[in-house]
Amino acid sequence: MKIDVAVIGGGPAGCTVARRLARSGADVHLYTSGVLHGCEGLSRRTHELLLEEGLQSAAQGLRGPVARSGSWGNGRSVAGFEWLADRADLAAHLREAAVTDRVRLHEDSVVSLEARVGGMRVLTRAGADVHARFVIDARGRRGPEQRGPRMLAIGQRYARAASLEPGTSVHPLPWGWCWLVQEGRRVWVQLVSRTRQRHPGSWLAVAMTELPALREALAGAEPTSALVARPAHARRALRAGPSHLFRVGDAAVGLDPLSGQGVYEALRGARVVATAVQSALQGESVELVQRFVSDRDAALWERSVSTAADFYAENIALGSFWAETARGYRELVPVVRPTAAAIERRPVLDGDRIRERDVVVTASQPRGVWLVDDVPLADLLHYIQHAGHATLADVASALDRPRPAIAAAVRWLHSAGALPSRAVDGLCAGG
Repeated sequence: MKIDVAVIGGGPAGCTVARRLARSGADVHLYTSGVLHGCEGLSRRTHELLLEEGLQSAAQGLRGPVARSGSWGNGRSVAGFEWLADRADLAAHLREAAVTDRVRLHEDSVVSLEARVGGMRVLTRAGADVHARFVIDARGRRGPEQRGPRMLAIGQRYARAASLEPGTSVHPLPWGWCWLVQEGRRVWVQLVSRTRQRHPGSWLAVAMTELPALREALAGAEPTSALVARPAHARRALRAGPSHLFRVGDAAVGLDPLSGQGVYEALRGARVVATAVQSALQGESVELVQRFVSDRDAALWERSVSTAADFYAENIALGSFWAETARGYRELVPVVRPTAAAIERRPVLDGDRIRERDVVVTASQPRGVWLVDDVPLADLLHYIQHAGHATLADVASALDRPRPAIAAAVRWLHSAGALPSRAVDGLCAGG
């Protein structure tokens, strides 16, 4: 059987990318063998992104918003709101939406992928033999990777006789941290730590002795689910694989769970990969769109490990876990060396397609920036460098853009170190 796209993995990233491609007219088959149960906390912008994607049923299936509380060792309090979802229920809503948009769903697992001319051969456990023009791997953390400090998350659901006030809370421990979810008579406990610090089988008992809130929540409670364990370290996939294979979600870049943005970035990544594959299906270079996705993943990885390093460093007074984790993340933060701004040819998102354009590359923007306020930066920089004493009016006329937009783009170039102050002053002085 020949198809356009095979998507492997039925979580948020896999379902979203499959649905987007099917809506663009591609023949998409989604292969999934189920999703582990557990509780997921979703941010406000994740909730808004689900609505933007037209996934009202998934958004309506969320519980909340509920209050989030807690405090960190640096004195910073945890405050705000989040929505709650059971992972399996959320995935079911997303799969239903995908099927509605003509995605072919297979409750089957893929056992083999082989590169072929013009695509990939996909073999499944049930015996399907498929030739797909493109394969999207959305199976989570697996395979060769660059990773942060290795961590594990264990979670379990409990039932109580008496109800508790709905809400979530985060509690740091010297050896890890606890996320506690209270929903009436239901309680979800998630503990995250490093396995070499202590055996996971002892985590709950130790946490009970150290956290009064956990003891209170589990007083008289009984477990109602099996214990779920899953990798919780930040990671980036290393092996690019065949050109017709893309990765999305945690299969591409997995964030430290303390970021609270894993589902959000999975959905955003699904948008990027769907656009990339759609561009390739419409004739754009596969190497070009792969480069676009790879550059985006690299930028997300660098930003996330830098943020994690700073956060854990702020909490080193809590214990060795925090100091060691901060040190591990800090080793991954790339060294940014001063460099002159340059114009380079890079893949960019142009409307709903990925195309190659001239961009301005700086030390702070190594991927390059194409547009600011719809002003092409490379054209702007080139004009200013070669036009002598140009004014804002001159540039606006030459590039056919309004003066306020030109002024905003000029300010961006100055802040990025691409324009000296005297050039900016000269432009502004001339109106």
